[in-house]
Amino acid sequence: MERYHFIGIGGIGMSALASILLDQGHTVSGSDLVLNERALYLRKRGAEIFEGHENTVIHEEAIAVIHSRIPQDHPELRHAKRKIHRLDLFTKIAGQTPVFAVVGAHGKTSTSALLAHVLHSYDSNTGFKVGGVWKQSGLNGKTGRTKYVLEGDESDGSFLRIHPEGAIITNVDADHLDFWGSFFSLKKGYSDFLKTVKKSEWIFYAAGEDEGLVQSGTSYGIGKGDIQAINLRIHEDGSIFDIIQPSENLFVKDVYIPLMGEHQVKNALGVFGMAKALGVKPDFIKESFRSYEGVKRRCEKGRDFYRWKTFLDYGHHPKELETTFEALKKQYNIPLFVVFEPHKYSRTKNLFQAFVEVLKIPQAVCILQTYAADEKYDYEGSSEKLAKALGIAVTKKGEIKTVLEKMGKDSGDKGVLLFIGAGNIDRIFEECL
Repeated sequence: MERYHFIGIGGIGMSALASILLDQGHTVSGSDLVLNERALYLRKRGAEIFEGHENTVIHEEAIAVIHSRIPQDHPELRHAKRKIHRLDLFTKIAGQTPVFAVVGAHGKTSTSALLAHVLHSYDSNTGFKVGGVWKQSGLNGKTGRTKYVLEGDESDGSFLRIHPEGAIITNVDADHLDFWGSFFSLKKGYSDFLKTVKKSEWIFYAAGEDEGLVQSGTSYGIGKGDIQAINLRIHEDGSIFDIIQPSENLFVKDVYIPLMGEHQVKNALGVFGMAKALGVKPDFIKESFRSYEGVKRRCEKGRDFYRWKTFLDYGHHPKELETTFEALKKQYNIPLFVVFEPHKYSRTKNLFQAFVEVLKIPQAVCILQTYAADEKYDYEGSSEKLAKALGIAVTKKGEIKTVLEKMGKDSGDKGVLLFIGAGNIDRIFEECL
């Protein structure tokens, strides 16, 4: 057994990998600037967790686990005798165990977590490493013996090193251009990824959302593709639909998922296709969908605020914001109020006008300070410029609750209050409610 030290162990990808190592009996330690829920969870499981980054916290025999954004002059990394990228460590752990990956600009956490749920329900020896925490178990990573479900990461190009047996491609969209440089380069990255998939018959992709990159595989979509959802209906906090696969004369009636929005229905279709290809019967998949409780920070429901229903979501790209806004408006048909924390100056700058347009959809919006994610301040991608374009001021952290209370009293009618962003919005959500 090895000794591993995670630099930034509270990160969702790092904590999932640490969970797998603990399952296997390895010695795990880690550090982070602030100890979040994932870090404290791992401490309860036996990992040695440190708050703050000092070269003294890493054992001299420990292998430092890093991701691409860890600087080379990090004190713990400089002190480490050995290091390994988190994706390479996962590959080492998985060994010859088949890996099934989910990649895409949007929806890959929801899709990979649902796929892991279905396959694990069918075969408890299925392992997974996903970018969200299961509500029903608190897990985001588990060791596997028969197969693994892995959420790929295109943000640093590391998904090119997975070489999975099969894959789901949720969509291709312009994001992480700070790494790729251009949408053209990003699309080439996806093309290169598709070449690494070992079995083309186990490639499933959203029809019309792959930028024409997928040359073989099975498409899925709402009323289009090889696997289709038809007759969509809203039901309580979820969706009901029928699934058809004309080539196999397949019809599955009244499939229910406790998730809102057509985007979640599409995600479920990709999962249905992959699970069925791996031998899971359609009726079992249908029942697994029904028992699924979702993942935290993906349209996660909170307690009511005045007469408003409240939700927390991880969206940070204009397309993700628009999809979530429209799903909530359609589901409840009441006014939408939004608290948005922009994520990274570079993303806001590259997609500025798209952010401006999508943030006009809610009845009212609060713009918070940008979550920098280690980037230097850039007014062109700042929350100040974004708020100015919307004719409002940036809401400071200490003012949020007062602003919301006023909005709640003034609105009078019922509404939906959404906290959305990929930074510290979850803590703000908890503090406000």
